[in-house]
Amino acid sequence: MPALPQYADDLITRQMCATAHLDAAFAREVLEEYAADGIRSVGLPFGVNLVALVRHALAAQNRRGRRDRRLLALEGTLAAALVLGVTAVVNHHTGFGTALLLVAAAVFPVAGFVVYESEWALRRAVVDLKNPRVRAQEQVPAAEPALETGLKALRSANMVVYGLEAESENPFVGSGWRITEAVWSPFDVGRPAQALGGGTLTPLPFTAADLHHHLAKEMPKATGLSSLRARNRLYVRGPNVAALGTDALPDPTRRPLPTIPSSYVKSGAVTPGGGMETYLCLWTAGAGGQVMVSMHLRALLNPPKLSWEVAAYVLPPLGPRFRLPAEYSASESRLRLNAVRAAVTFAVPGVLGAARRALSRRAAAASRARDLERVRKEIRRGHTGYDYGSTNSLRERAAHWREMGYGERRDAQNYFKLMVQSVLSCTAAFLESRNVDTADLNHQQQQIVSLQTFNFNGVIGQLQAGAHNQMNVGQPMPPPGGGIGAGVPGNAPGVPASPAGLP
Repeated sequence: MPALPQYADDLITRQMCATAHLDAAFAREVLEEYAADGIRSVGLPFGVNLVALVRHALAAQNRRGRRDRRLLALEGTLAAALVLGVTAVVNHHTGFGTALLLVAAAVFPVAGFVVYESEWALRRAVVDLKNPRVRAQEQVPAAEPALETGLKALRSANMVVYGLEAESENPFVGSGWRITEAVWSPFDVGRPAQALGGGTLTPLPFTAADLHHHLAKEMPKATGLSSLRARNRLYVRGPNVAALGTDALPDPTRRPLPTIPSSYVKSGAVTPGGGMETYLCLWTAGAGGQVMVSMHLRALLNPPKLSWEVAAYVLPPLGPRFRLPAEYSASESRLRLNAVRAAVTFAVPGVLGAARRALSRRAAAASRARDLERVRKEIRRGHTGYDYGSTNSLRERAAHWREMGYGERRDAQNYFKLMVQSVLSCTAAFLESRNVDTADLNHQQQQIVSLQTFNFNGVIGQLQAGAHNQMNVGQPMPPPGGGIGAGVPGNAPGVPASPAGLP
């Protein structure tokens, strides 16, 4: 059979990298969340190569910075040449004045070349991202080693700090839209299993942490999903993370650590603390990583009863603002022509607005620095209760529910059902290894599988529990938190639009 073309495994990362080049507001959003100084934690970026994304955002920012510095110098040259030229003409130095006025007029063709160079480099960077043979993060220079080390640490994070704004809607920040939420009916785990030769076996004691650990190891194999990942994570309420001490928050004026000693994670499964609980997090990606599905499980062990708390979420594909403009499917000559058009359009406003854009960026950076320092002063003074938690993630804000096609809905529902069945089968295998009778679990297993529902006809907002663990759908509601969103390209709040619509 002929091999059909497949989506690139890092398709989502490449789309976001391309948007960072095309949309200055999005590039700033990436860098403010993952590369800038801050205090609040960041949501986990499921399915996104953060190292590649930050590298491309930095490359885009640096390219725009070089362009604007040159345009600013040209604006200064223009102003000086005009003032001196007019002064010379008025003082009857006509030849010298005329030469200066010619210099002023020449500023705009030079500016056109500067803009063209930047626009062509932008288009070349976006086109290069369409080459699957070269990794996205290798197409641009590396960032600072310390920054990249911190970004890589998020891949193995075992602690997530969620903000108070997200607590009631989605403490599993970054997971997307909630599809189901349930607590399965408890089943008996207090009876010993029967021995093969007759009599009963001696049950071996176990904790919820032991069960979580077993499922984390066995679930990838049990589901048959090669892309499934499993990790136990401690979910901590934003103001409560300081109670964990320096193991989680070595500097109260900086972000919490994404990775803490595993003993805290085990403890959160056995004996949850105040605003601290451990969940087994399972997540997998659809074709090209366009859809991310996740399930968050917590074993509720109250001997002799055991149950599972289950919350399932889906991250839809990226929104319309991440679609490449049609011109990026054209030939190189067409791309160069479009770069020339952009240069002609932006040359004059680019020069005349260079100082304004520079002042606007500097004012925004100064305002952000002042806000951070104000909060840090309050923390240093001993004011407790600061909310270190995040409310969402960059990937979550980029998702758009209406981009979920039939295939994505079908695959996501299949993944969830595979996870449910595998959770039950792995639980049964674990109990059998502990010499526990699984008759009660086996009796309920089919009922749980058949009645567990995942609604893809609309985003679940307000949920009401119905019979048989079914969740009734209220009004659609997106995940909590702010951000630019996944609509059409735009500018960040408070940032004026660039002349001619260029980034």
